[in-house]
Amino acid sequence: MTCGNECHHAPVTALFVPDGDRLLPTPYTGGPWRADAQHGGPPSAILGRSIEAVVEPGERIARVAIELVRPVPLVPLRVVAERVGVSRRVAHVEARIEVADGGERDGQVVATARGLLLATTAMPDPGYAADEAEALIGPEAAVPAPDWATGAETIGYHKDAVEHRPVSGGFGAPGPADQWIRLRGPLVEGEHTSPLCRLLAVADFGSGISSIFDFSAGVGLINADITVAVHREPIGDWIRLQSTTRIGPDGVGLCTTILSDEHGPVGTGLQSLLGVLGAD
Repeated sequence: MTCGNECHHAPVTALFVPDGDRLLPTPYTGGPWRADAQHGGPPSAILGRSIEAVVEPGERIARVAIELVRPVPLVPLRVVAERVGVSRRVAHVEARIEVADGGERDGQVVATARGLLLATTAMPDPGYAADEAEALIGPEAAVPAPDWATGAETIGYHKDAVEHRPVSGGFGAPGPADQWIRLRGPLVEGEHTSPLCRLLAVADFGSGISSIFDFSAGVGLINADITVAVHREPIGDWIRLQSTTRIGPDGVGLCTTILSDEHGPVGTGLQSLLGVLGAD
């Protein structure tokens, strides 16, 4: 993918490279919280990829609920998915990411997902106009790398592997945010990235762009999970996030995101948040 004449990033390689039954993360998966762990977006997307692999004709993924069990390391990983039939019209898929580096942590589960698969049925036109998303703004408004990035010389998912185009709010501006985001490159080397995987790869940004604290407050809001429910697959590379974060007095928060493409809403994202004091 390209990012326009205004973008000065080098071409982004894939987020993961296949190696037999393993996936090798590239530096573009790195997150902002610690140097040895991934951003939440890449693991979310590869869990979605594993769920898609067991979808049968005549059904579609309606929801993916992801649990980030522990920081997902920058080491070889294995993704396993198991289909569980519920009824003739409903099925569940249990997926997990395991460490596959041959070391002491080999086989350790670092993230899980539960997919809901529903049978599809041709429906009549409901008779009302679909919501329309605002026009895509130009690349000249792309957000610069956030101050809390892992370092100007360090490749990071949130500042190098994706492109941001804000409508309002964003990194460093406390409060609700409205932003277009897209991947700059493929999820897995040599593969087409599906619409659902593109959506899962960026939905995790909701809590980051709509944080209610500025950087000087020393408060981190880390999402422990993300649930994405969709009523249709997105069209095109760009995903719009309209995100709002709220937090209770005990440090437990919630981010709610309306997810759209250039034709209108496609679903909703929810993130449970853990408040951490003294965050860098």
